[in-house]
Amino acid sequence: MSRRKSKSRSSAPSAPAAFAEPSRRNLPAVSQTLIANATNDITIPFYSGVLQHADDTLIQQGGGKGLKIYDEIEKDTHAFSMLQKRKKTMVARAWEVEPGGEREIDTEAANLVRTQLKRLPFDRICEDLLDANLKGYAVSEIVWARHGNEIRPDRITTEDQRRFVFDHDWKPRLLTWTSMTDGIELPDRKFIVHRVGVKGNNPYGLGLGSRLFWPVLFKREGITFWLHFLEKFAGPTVVGKTPYGTLSDEQNKLLRTLVSARTASAITVPIGTDVEFLEASRSGSVTYEQFLNYWDRQISICVTGETLTTQVGESGGSRALGEVHQEMLDLLVDSDGDLLSDTLRDQLVAWIVEYNLPGAAVPSVWRVRPKNEKAIAEAKKTQAGAAEAVDKAIRAIVAASARFEDNAVAREYIVSFDITDHLSERTVDALVTARHAFAVKSEPDPFIADARNPAFSAARLKKKL
Repeated sequence: MSRRKSKSRSSAPSAPAAFAEPSRRNLPAVSQTLIANATNDITIPFYSGVLQHADDTLIQQGGGKGLKIYDEIEKDTHAFSMLQKRKKTMVARAWEVEPGGEREIDTEAANLVRTQLKRLPFDRICEDLLDANLKGYAVSEIVWARHGNEIRPDRITTEDQRRFVFDHDWKPRLLTWTSMTDGIELPDRKFIVHRVGVKGNNPYGLGLGSRLFWPVLFKREGITFWLHFLEKFAGPTVVGKTPYGTLSDEQNKLLRTLVSARTASAITVPIGTDVEFLEASRSGSVTYEQFLNYWDRQISICVTGETLTTQVGESGGSRALGEVHQEMLDLLVDSDGDLLSDTLRDQLVAWIVEYNLPGAAVPSVWRVRPKNEKAIAEAKKTQAGAAEAVDKAIRAIVAASARFEDNAVAREYIVSFDITDHLSERTVDALVTARHAFAVKSEPDPFIADARNPAFSAARLKKKL
């Protein structure tokens, strides 16, 4: 309904919320603590000083290797390519630092963080932390150094996740030869821990490895069978038939001869021996290549949410489909960037500020999504076309209102259309006043125009008549 046709209604003031009453402003102590914690979590098989992995794939298929089984996923060329595509897309984006507040010290903190991060191989550090996408979490160690009045990270190195466990406060503990189960306590502001897929009391997160393990395994087994088939196809099985009563020594001698027949150009066999070749054959439309392509598509869907890179050869792909897939990849990369920004702000960036400018608001580090100039231009073109159409329609409405001499009637006519709802009262009043200027004027008759011309001659008039 138009805002000018609706009548304003007065409403009684709402009663204040119960928790806003002075007697209820204090929070109960139980509201300030975590009740569903690790000590009473029934999903944890046993609780000790450290928490255990909740990844079913890792528990059932790890076989003592632990997260090492997820390293084997990256040995698959397609899985590695998809994982790298997701990482590199985010790292390729420019990053910027935004102040956490409007005070002068907040701006100073943002400038300090920006300067210190530029001294580091920041893109490499971010890429290493994105290993959490595969394994659920990633750990990097900071080596601090004092330079003049500043304390800054001198270098940041990536550590193997298998060296760490987490206590009930989710603090990392380092496994050593003397403490292989609970690990040793680590100092604060020393280790960056980036997590993805965190649910419940699971500080280890849940990465893509839990889902990629099976497609990569089935694909690897399929390649094994395919290679076996190709071996049979290239060198068919040789079958030798000997007469009844042939001694075992003679049969073994013939077997050795037939084995060498796969690489020899000629062989000799005793008279009465039949030699045949069993050719590898297969019927139907299902092939090993289709089986492997299926698992490649599943890997692509899992990592980047798209399949165009594996379907171009089959269906030809399309520009529209490619744009949809790119948008899906951008959404996933945006999510990765937001999670990593939160990790850096809560840990690395916060520690830099606490060491150098305590009391300043902690700034944020963001990866900026590149602008799609073509899409922006098309959007602006569409908006311009829509604005032109709206302007044309309003002009037609105002021109039609010129038929009414009464200003009130003309105004009522103009505001009766929904397309004028966004106009202010002042604009509508101006349109009502100037409505006659918008009126459509009839075109002058060309004959009358010629007759009024002093150069008009009787001959031309006669000719026109």
